[in-house]
Amino acid sequence: MAKIDAKAIAQEIVQHVGGPENVNSVAHCMTRARFVLKNVNKADQEALKNIKGVLGVIYSGGQLQVILGANLLPVFEEIVKQNNFTQGAVVDENLDDGPKEKQSIPQIVLGYVQASVTPLVPGLVAGGILKVILMLLPYVMPSFAGSSTSMVLGWIANAPFYFMPIFVAYGAAKKLGGTEIYAMLVTAALLTTEWVTAVGDGTAITLFGIPCRAITYNGQLLPALLIPIAAYYIEKGLNKVIPGILKSLLVGSLTILVTGALAFVVLGPAGRYLGDAISYVFLFLGDHVPFIAVAVLAACLPWMIMAGMHTALSPFMIQNMDTIGYDAVIRPAFVLHNVAEGGACLGVALRTKDKEFRSECLSLAVGAIVAGVTEPAIYGCNLKYKKPMYGVMGGAAIGGIVASLLGARAFVFGYSNILAIAPMFLSTAWAMFIGAAVAIVAAAIITYILGIDEGPIKAAKRK
Repeated sequence: MAKIDAKAIAQEIVQHVGGPENVNSVAHCMTRARFVLKNVNKADQEALKNIKGVLGVIYSGGQLQVILGANLLPVFEEIVKQNNFTQGAVVDENLDDGPKEKQSIPQIVLGYVQASVTPLVPGLVAGGILKVILMLLPYVMPSFAGSSTSMVLGWIANAPFYFMPIFVAYGAAKKLGGTEIYAMLVTAALLTTEWVTAVGDGTAITLFGIPCRAITYNGQLLPALLIPIAAYYIEKGLNKVIPGILKSLLVGSLTILVTGALAFVVLGPAGRYLGDAISYVFLFLGDHVPFIAVAVLAACLPWMIMAGMHTALSPFMIQNMDTIGYDAVIRPAFVLHNVAEGGACLGVALRTKDKEFRSECLSLAVGAIVAGVTEPAIYGCNLKYKKPMYGVMGGAAIGGIVASLLGARAFVFGYSNILAIAPMFLSTAWAMFIGAAVAIVAAAIITYILGIDEGPIKAAKRK
């Protein structure tokens, strides 16, 4: 990998997003620096795209997302360091000084979900990879299985999934502008050992005479999205009516009291039932028309990733595994899309006459297939030359049909690459391997047949 000048790239990025004074907050996910700007019209998106090391720029869900791929961490560190930004926190409390973008209700909902789950995603990936490692270790170290070390490390690996609602509540409260700890505290109350034990024992629990539904909430997304909304408006209302001298004493305690009561009586059950309904939709699709569901989602994923929408799906994978025991739609689609991106790059490599570009495409293919890192492939090859995107969509869809008909199901959360298939898909891994192989070959063949325009390659070499 070529060495980059992270300092220079960071300076250029901040300059072209409108300067540090135009940044309301800044955070990052796995591959993108995410800016919430006071006035998005001050950002020069074309200039951002032309910065060496930047793979692409997207404005979605109220965030200007600068895609950096493998360069993300060093560049993001420089962005924060050079401008004294606090990661994920509001940099300047002033409201937008430019006209606010009007958003539709679906855009508002999507933006809220995206912002809520974005801080969680690195934790899910880290926990998922650790779970995979712990599953593989007994094959090389039989004594490791059943040891106290294995047990303790398992607790660590499971923490991001069990406590997912708390992390989602944090992201949601931050997005709304509420006090994060209030939403997190109330959400955590739903996960306490005492509540889980009471539910397991069948103990009848009432709150102010109102019965609380005996439901557990570990791994649940929707209650964690509803609670911060209630906490935000309750806190806001209390700040208006409680005199200043009493605010520090009463606002917090009354916020968690009222929100907590609503969480146990209304918000938690409503979110859980709605979440279960969504899980059972995936169950129905997975049992009755999995080949259609996986094929369509896999084919759409390139565009969802470019819009930053794919992160919103991760918690539903966990919810499926918690509710029905497996995921037959989302994770298979993610794997198939990733390998299809690599397959399309292979097709371009076979078709191009430029040796240097062929070598680059082969590198991108390995990254997408083996490591599951697709954005360099998307922006460095497939989207750039347009026709390969048809290869990606076609290959992913065909692979989805094959994998689903063979019964591929993910039982463990992990990373979407070839190396993680066996520990994620367990007894159905063979079906996923076959589907992935079909996706790679189909994407490569479709891309090779469609061909590419060599003009941009020659023009780039002349610069």
